[in-house]
Amino acid sequence: MSTSSIDSARDELATNTHTDMSKSPTKNNSAHRHTPDVVSATTGEPVRIESTVLPGTGTHIAPVAAAEAVLRAADATNTVPPLEVIAFGGQIARAEGLVPHEDAPVEPHPDKISRLKHEQAEARKCFEQEQLAEFEAEQRLEDERQQREIRTETPGQWNVSHHVSPAKYDPRVPYIAGFSNGIEITDPIILNNVELSEEIPQWLRGALYLNGPGLFDIEYISKKQKLSTFSFEHWFDGLALIHRFEIDVALRQVQYRSRFTARCLESLVRQHAQRTHVDTGTELGWLGLQKMESDPSAVSVNFAVYPNFPLGVSAQKDHLILTADTSVIQEIDPVTLIPKRAARYSDVNPAFKGIGAGGTPQLDVSNDGSIVNFVVEEGWGSEDKWRFFALDHGDPFDPPGHVITTLNAPRSYVHTFALTKHFIVLIIFPYKTTWGAGLRKFTPLAKRRDAIHREDVYFDPNGSTTFYVIDRPRRKVVTVYRTGPMFALNIVNAYESLSDQTVYIDLNCYDSDEIIKCWQLENLRTLEMPPWPAASVRRYSLGMIPEASAVYKVDKRKLSQPNFTHRTDYTLEFASVNPRYRTLPYTFAWGLSITPAKRRLTNVIWDCLVKANVSDKTRREWHEDGCYPGPPTMVPKPGSSAAEDEGVVMCLVLDTKDNTSFLLILDSSTMSEVGRARLPMAVPFGFSGSWTYEVHG
Repeated sequence: MSTSSIDSARDELATNTHTDMSKSPTKNNSAHRHTPDVVSATTGEPVRIESTVLPGTGTHIAPVAAAEAVLRAADATNTVPPLEVIAFGGQIARAEGLVPHEDAPVEPHPDKISRLKHEQAEARKCFEQEQLAEFEAEQRLEDERQQREIRTETPGQWNVSHHVSPAKYDPRVPYIAGFSNGIEITDPIILNNVELSEEIPQWLRGALYLNGPGLFDIEYISKKQKLSTFSFEHWFDGLALIHRFEIDVALRQVQYRSRFTARCLESLVRQHAQRTHVDTGTELGWLGLQKMESDPSAVSVNFAVYPNFPLGVSAQKDHLILTADTSVIQEIDPVTLIPKRAARYSDVNPAFKGIGAGGTPQLDVSNDGSIVNFVVEEGWGSEDKWRFFALDHGDPFDPPGHVITTLNAPRSYVHTFALTKHFIVLIIFPYKTTWGAGLRKFTPLAKRRDAIHREDVYFDPNGSTTFYVIDRPRRKVVTVYRTGPMFALNIVNAYESLSDQTVYIDLNCYDSDEIIKCWQLENLRTLEMPPWPAASVRRYSLGMIPEASAVYKVDKRKLSQPNFTHRTDYTLEFASVNPRYRTLPYTFAWGLSITPAKRRLTNVIWDCLVKANVSDKTRREWHEDGCYPGPPTMVPKPGSSAAEDEGVVMCLVLDTKDNTSFLLILDSSTMSEVGRARLPMAVPFGFSGSWTYEVHG
């Protein structure tokens, strides 16, 4: 399929969708395009006349005069004459005496009937060929004209998302650009509109990487040569778009570049949509699993990004690793962002076998920055095997890393886990398995997904949340805690207290997983999205672990119950803490929230950035009308003597006033703005970021 065929077809589509230009999110409209005379009253799409019919009157011999009249009418209107018109023409022919009345029919000779039928068939064939040739000639001229118009359009003016069905995409949604297709800028650009105050730290020099979905709608040509659009169903399913900001305060300069890292998978999704005639879907990453060895862009890994992820002594030092909630990781170049390799965790070490994984591996600052994560091996019953492993920097062994422990636990939608110096805590939320999950076990391996599908399980509001406590030095589960139903996507932080033998886990908790459904694109991109469910940061205390372990060893049915206290009365999603305080006692966290006045309103997403003090429950926030921030990244001041909240917080903000995005830099202590670098376009909302003081290239 050529790009020109898609471009020419989409221009015709653009004239028949979103006719109310006041609702269009784009400011510059392309040149006027020809609108076909014949369109469908239901869809507004052009109707192609494939063929015509030979007109007749219902008698054995069609009158020449009536036939010519109907043909002229059909040719003038470029349509097929309805049966009523044909019948009415026959009545006129009879009234004028051109044919005998029905009460006195003429019975021609059988040989004459055969000859007339043959002549009629030949006439119909010639007529269809002439009409088809004329139609194709007009189409070629129109395609050439449209191609000339496309070449004169400004780069990035066309956005497939803007032409999705109005039932699924409403341009009146103020933050709609955050859930639309993004634009990649593969060659670095120096941002001209940069405002850096005198208070910005002079030590700020390095690179900020952001990862998230950037491609939600993919256009393709169907088998009937009709332009169609395939749209992912969920925000999480968009194909990855990676961003790199290189900041040098001393030079007062900010460089930017970005890249789609799943181009091959994009082509595979387009082919899949053309083959299956589907216009929506979810989690199609399995399409590229068989090709990722030859083309690392055959997978989409769109959640987290880690500089210098430990992969053993054979791995290159300067690399970035992208992770998601699958067992597939993607290595990209830290400067060009070009995908270099795609592999499963089992390719790193065969012992790390599983189809799913933690979306955000935990960095163990208490152990020289090793990485801890889990993989999930699908079981045949309602339980799966959860396998925890660690990868250390400078590991001399081949394969690198080691398995910490493997445990059997119920299937659940788990994004991450809690990590402290001596313990790992796996939190299993109350989910039940659907019947579809059982059927998928018989799916051929070539078509199996590389993650636990969200549709394989459903939340049980009457179930229990289970905490599995793993002793890291002993490498086994030592006790289990159980409490009521709740759900959390991200863990703020976790730490332990040796004095009272307690593990503390801070979670941004919801009463159920309703928030996951709210993040479906059909909700995020229309004006009918209800208020999001309330959330708050809870601190769960798993106390008296030695005593609980002794009881659990004797009777595994007697489970302890954790206590919790509220550390905030508001949501703090995608929270970031000082990376030096990971797994350690801490005080501050920075995350996304909603201003109190808007929490109960419809069509409201995160509109403020909050610094939460989880000790005394105070808060500071940044907010600007018409602006929607993305997940923050806390960058601490270099040096061991720096305070916990000394540094900067950076995030990408969507500004709906001019439909662009800008990089926001805040003083992490006062939450006052110290820098802003505006991009020339809007950027879709992402999931996480990572900072490195090393600048390559």
